[in-house]
Amino acid sequence: MGIRIEDVAQATHVSTATVSRALRNLPGVGPTTKKRILETAEALGYIPSPTAASLASGHTHSIGLVQPDMSRWFFGKILESAENTFRKAGYDALVYSLPDYLGPVRQRFNANVLRGKIDALVVLSLFFDPSEEEQLRSLKVPVVFVSVEQPGFNYVGINDEETAARACRHLITLGHKHIGHLSGQTNDKCPVAPTQRRRNGWHNTMQRFHLDSSDDLVEAVTIMTASNGYIATQRLLDRRPDITAILASSDEMAMGAIQAIKERGLRVGHDISVMGIDGHDLSPSFGLATMAQPVSQEGTKAAQLALASITNQTEPKTIVLPTTLVEGPSIGPAPTS
Repeated sequence: MGIRIEDVAQATHVSTATVSRALRNLPGVGPTTKKRILETAEALGYIPSPTAASLASGHTHSIGLVQPDMSRWFFGKILESAENTFRKAGYDALVYSLPDYLGPVRQRFNANVLRGKIDALVVLSLFFDPSEEEQLRSLKVPVVFVSVEQPGFNYVGINDEETAARACRHLITLGHKHIGHLSGQTNDKCPVAPTQRRRNGWHNTMQRFHLDSSDDLVEAVTIMTASNGYIATQRLLDRRPDITAILASSDEMAMGAIQAIKERGLRVGHDISVMGIDGHDLSPSFGLATMAQPVSQEGTKAAQLALASITNQTEPKTIVLPTTLVEGPSIGPAPTS
């Protein structure tokens, strides 16, 4: 059996409360007594219980991270930068997944899994319905949403609609009139989902320039992966062979599109241009033009906002970070014939 706080108290002839205050460097313990307690605790090999310390302080020094899937690039980058920020501040990260690819409806959020274990929560790329939001609020901890804006909560992300619109305008300035869109569709099917906002950006821009924005120019997938982008591009080009450019909602889908175009004997950036959104680490290797978002910075900002909210819970804040147009050989002028 390990050494208990009672053993330290008995060896130093003080109460367990005095030992606890001395070990946590709290006032109320004389310097001589404190020195004796610390020396005795070290000599006995006493290790304070993190759970007991949390109960005593009211803080767990852990922050929850709820996300759909750790295997995808975007989610992994956010988790990496957020966890690094937490660690530097002396907090642990508790990761909880709600997979969005295991069935027609994603797994629902259950607050009891995290209750009493965290001081704040970061939710990545998920939208909560009213019943889930009620569960979320029952935790009574600060919450930061990343990528999907949940009304009434802190938010960190980009302007998805304007980002897609800017990408679309860039293709139009290169002379493209028939621009297809590879879209994502979340199982949440919420109007504030990044995929929906990016689709709106493409659609509204095409209409603004009096260009075709009909539904047959859009191919949607459930999960925005390279393999799904490949399949979606094949379907899109079968249906609309007049397309000269494709705007993908993610770089991973754009990478799949590049492969599908090449397999048809067409030249990427000449016969058909391809542009993505995200700024994936592998985009330069594919020569992919993209609207890059500062993903690591989003994770850091979300973590910093969560940490700040633990001690200073104010009105929800919204942080919108800029995106950058990155040129690449995957796009070029529209073919003349």
